[in-house]
Amino acid sequence: MNNRSAFFKVQCFLSGLWRRGQRCVLLLLLLGCVQSAFATPTTPTGDFIDNQDGTVTHKTTGLTWMRCSLGQKWTGSTCSGTANVYTYEQAVALKRTFAGKSGWRLPNIAELRTIVERQKHKYMINKVIFPSIRSNNIRNNWFWSSSPYAGYTFLAWSVSFHYGFAASDNRNDSLPVRLVRASQSLVIGISTPNTGFTDNKDGTVTHKRTGLVWQRCAVGQTWTGSTCSGSADRYTYDQAIALTGSFAGHSDWRVPNANELASIVKYGAVSPSINHNQFPNTSVDTFWSSSPYLHLSGCAWYVDFYSGKDSDDVRSNSHAVRLVRASQSLGYWPSITVIKNGTGTGTVSSNPKGISCGTTCINGFSYGKKVMLSATPDADSVFVRWKGDCTGTQPSCTVTVKKGKYVTAVFESTQPLP
Repeated sequence: MNNRSAFFKVQCFLSGLWRRGQRCVLLLLLLGCVQSAFATPTTPTGDFIDNQDGTVTHKTTGLTWMRCSLGQKWTGSTCSGTANVYTYEQAVALKRTFAGKSGWRLPNIAELRTIVERQKHKYMINKVIFPSIRSNNIRNNWFWSSSPYAGYTFLAWSVSFHYGFAASDNRNDSLPVRLVRASQSLVIGISTPNTGFTDNKDGTVTHKRTGLVWQRCAVGQTWTGSTCSGSADRYTYDQAIALTGSFAGHSDWRVPNANELASIVKYGAVSPSINHNQFPNTSVDTFWSSSPYLHLSGCAWYVDFYSGKDSDDVRSNSHAVRLVRASQSLGYWPSITVIKNGTGTGTVSSNPKGISCGTTCINGFSYGKKVMLSATPDADSVFVRWKGDCTGTQPSCTVTVKKGKYVTAVFESTQPLP
């Protein structure tokens, strides 16, 4: 047994849960799970803006990523060389200037999870956008995040881009890294503060960052007006995704997909790793998502709200369920997402109202609505151009919203370089 496998067993003992790396072998032997051949991507190439400099901007988050692992070189079409590996302490200390910009850093676990390609059967990252993942070395497809692992000072969060799940690693392990740079908008944190939710006063809350409306209680519990009473029911995967019913005046509740379920994980807490004010009396339990696990077709994704980890399990096993529905602004209505980029600063507003970025950088508009976006630079900056679904150099641009639109406003500083 190698050191990494031995550590996995110690880690499983500490958490009381199996790590997916061990369970996979057992599933393959006993259940005969087979690989699935095709699925619609969750991180399609069209969701990224190629900045033509070895970086891409993810439209849905506003984060700009290096296309290569640190230590590799961008050739203009792919990544050459071998990725460097770092201990956790070395990784979080990394600071770089790249593509003419400073501020590159290690992503936190919530940010790193946003580029997992869950709808692939192996090597779970968009390899057109990130060609540096090496398929012949599973261990080198684990990447550090900057986030400590709550409860254990010798652990930190990492993501496997071979299997797709997030877990913890010993900080002394050596793993590769991919650096990120945050835009001025849509920053993703690792916590889920009370201010991030709107209490709808009916046993549901709306998550402001995603626009998703969540039932505060797990299925089987009852909302009393202030808390959740009773115990969560448990379902197989097939039973879970078939759940229907009416609650708080709506009948379109459903099981969340894996990305949606991960969005309410509170990474700075354990037992439970969820905001217990917004989701009271949440059991330290595993919750099904609606997402099949494409690496093993007899399995599906779940999230463990003891620790915040996600992994796969056999569909015949039973887990708790929390239902979700899309809000009007981000579900039934197509949305406009604004990303600000460049060395300068400024604001972007919309007519009709809805976008006021930096504060509100994503908003839904009725189908077919014509929306004018206006860019206003700050005193020490100039507006340069639009990118994405708006183009040109004029400070105003009009888009017709018949599907989700992604717009980048580029501001450059007029201050001399230091």
